[in-house]
Amino acid sequence: MSLNAAVTPPRPQGPAIAVLQPYFFPYVGSFQLARAVDHFVFFDDVAFIKKGHIHRNSLLLNGQAHAFTVPVRQVSQNRTIAEHEYTGEWQGLLNLLKAAYRAAPHFKAAYALVENVAQHPDENVARKNALAMQRVFAYLGLAQTWSFSSAWPGQGLKAQGRILDIAQRLQARCYVNPAGGRALYATEAFASAGVALRFIKALPLGYAQGTADFVPNLSMIDLLMHCAPAQIVSLLGRCELEA
Repeated sequence: MSLNAAVTPPRPQGPAIAVLQPYFFPYVGSFQLARAVDHFVFFDDVAFIKKGHIHRNSLLLNGQAHAFTVPVRQVSQNRTIAEHEYTGEWQGLLNLLKAAYRAAPHFKAAYALVENVAQHPDENVARKNALAMQRVFAYLGLAQTWSFSSAWPGQGLKAQGRILDIAQRLQARCYVNPAGGRALYATEAFASAGVALRFIKALPLGYAQGTADFVPNLSMIDLLMHCAPAQIVSLLGRCELEA
């Protein structure tokens, strides 16, 4: 089987949800997770991690990964993601996109998508990051149902308890989490609540970037610049669900 051979996207049994912090045009794994479930919840009422990836990622510049950061007003880990605002200084990122991807095969459409999100008047970090994912799904012709965890206050619940509460509120029968978070959850606790616990694992993928060696783990923006929508949809299927 070739690296990017078509596969059937995994689908859990019963109504399934995923809960993940809202990131700005995150890497492909976040989109694979969102596509694998029936309802995606942006975990927006948890602490903003200063050195995390809420407003940071990497692009391909001169054949190498190049980190970028979108300016956020008064970043504090004592406030939630939903309580933060972008400064509105987007021109630096847009100029970077032109420098990095002007010759990319899908630059025009991808740049327009990112520019549209960047110039949206709502500078709330959680909502703008959510908008980025929503616009990508629309661009790819994929349907999804979206919510924000702040719609259901946690009432003191932490970690696993909070996730189970959200799952039960949405009448989900399955919760899907990135494979890297296995240690955070106990299968028995989910089973006793009537919710199956599954983990999504990305399979190796590659696509033409115009470089000698493939540079992985970049922002979804890189895929949008180099790949047509149909190819991106196929790459989103390069993952597996594990118990």
